[in-house]
Amino acid sequence: MPSAAFASDNAAPAHPAVLEALTRVNEGPSPSYGADPVTAQARDALRAAFDSPDAEVLFAFTGTAANIIALASAVRPWQEIFCSDVAHVLVDEAGGAVRLSGAQLTRLPSDDGLIAPEELERRVRGRTAVHHSQPRIVSVTQSTENGRVWPAQALKDFVDRAHSLGLLVHVDGARVANAVAALGVSPAEAIGDADIVTVGGTKNGTMFGDALLVRRPEHFDGIGFVQKQIGHLASKHRFIAAQFAALFDDGLWLRNAAHANAMARRLSTGLTELGLPPACPAEANEVFVRLDDDAHRRLADSYAVHRPDPGESVVRFVCSWSTTEAEVDDALTALGRHR
Repeated sequence: MPSAAFASDNAAPAHPAVLEALTRVNEGPSPSYGADPVTAQARDALRAAFDSPDAEVLFAFTGTAANIIALASAVRPWQEIFCSDVAHVLVDEAGGAVRLSGAQLTRLPSDDGLIAPEELERRVRGRTAVHHSQPRIVSVTQSTENGRVWPAQALKDFVDRAHSLGLLVHVDGARVANAVAALGVSPAEAIGDADIVTVGGTKNGTMFGDALLVRRPEHFDGIGFVQKQIGHLASKHRFIAAQFAALFDDGLWLRNAAHANAMARRLSTGLTELGLPPACPAEANEVFVRLDDDAHRRLADSYAVHRPDPGESVVRFVCSWSTTEAEVDDALTALGRHR
């Protein structure tokens, strides 16, 4: 069977430090549903990392669930959620936010997931009378689904514009660690003044679990009920929280992300040298490249890679904390045969 080394960072194993943390907390009874000291430690670690001392912190089993909880708790059925035309909440979450909230989900044209503030304003200004869904929140992804990173100033400007339009801002940070590592800025700068942030764990070394950093809880009244209703308030909560405590101990989450980014750069450079330049800038840990059928077949003998659109020639490589230089070089060798 071809290796899944580049299929997705979801395919990567859990980091050894995470597994050790799970073993450590698996001792004796502990309060359930998040009332345990391990969860308190993980919440404090997230607040400190993102310089958000007053934030509420929730955990969910998956990133999809975390995004749905964030968006569904922000809106009423007559309101509107904006996102990019490649957003995970639009393309890969089976309409979950719409089903749970009843609100409209509207796609905005983007540059590989980067939305122009002017485009957002144009859409918001067009919603006025009772006949229209009313704008409430915009979701942006950092780093984006196409491997781009929002520069800190660009994201700040976008969030400020959204707030000036009366919108809340959600950051889907499934790969926010990769963005922080790529930008070389503080985590707080990488998310701007966002109101709520999904903080990825599964793609960055945990066995399962993503977090929600609710920076303005007053705008997400009832979020705990949404979490409970969709089955993501874990009874044995310490096992999700312990993984985040391990990730955020001594900067492991950023070291994992920096390694994944470095492997993606190595891959992107090698592909370019083979005459296969990335289809879009490779700024974090994802690399998109156009492969003809012959090249794809050669690669598929050794590595499983994802074609986001089966009708297109673009394939996606995703590097993770566990990707090795040998795997990158072997994939490049496979693609270089007979060129």
